[in-house]
Amino acid sequence: MAFILPEIEKAHCKSFTACAHVVTKDKSLSKHFTGKRPFVASVKRGQSQRFVRLCVEKSGHLHLDIATRAHFSEGWKPKPTHNWQQIQTLLGRFVGQDLHVRAEGVFSLPLRSLPESGFIRILSVESKSPKVSMKLTGGTFTVTGAPIQRIAWSLERNGKSIEVRLRSTVKATLNETYLEELFRLLNESLQVFVLSNERNPIES
Repeated sequence: MAFILPEIEKAHCKSFTACAHVVTKDKSLSKHFTGKRPFVASVKRGQSQRFVRLCVEKSGHLHLDIATRAHFSEGWKPKPTHNWQQIQTLLGRFVGQDLHVRAEGVFSLPLRSLPESGFIRILSVESKSPKVSMKLTGGTFTVTGAPIQRIAWSLERNGKSIEVRLRSTVKATLNETYLEELFRLLNESLQVFVLSNERNPIES
């Protein structure tokens, strides 16, 4: 089975994590929870490069990370141990299984792309007195009644970009669109709750 790998870089996302627990009574699957070292692969598509890491632990933990070069310290990148096809083969052994998933995305956005009336721009206004200035450079919001439960943000060192982390906990079934659907949920939540824009993409 070919799994769809979300093109996270097109959404200004540096890393995406799907941390899942497999809910199953199928004892035959226990042999796949080997607790081996993580599978790491480099996946190139045109000008982009993504790194994929899959961990399968004995506790029934199925953890997958996708990250771009921008996620890592300058001059360093993960060393691949396997290829994407091998990761898909291992992941494919759990197709059809029900999962409890914690999905998280880390986005890096130009500060100017945030709406002036949005909660981050409003909260980050600098307060000044003759000798002292104060500015909020980060915060965390808990969300109820929505697909996401947590939004955290912080101003990046350059002062021109902002890092936004969105987290969601959902129930899902492992299939070929599993990763794409989870990432779409986070990206659409970013558009609505952070950018106040459900349709237009972020401008570069």
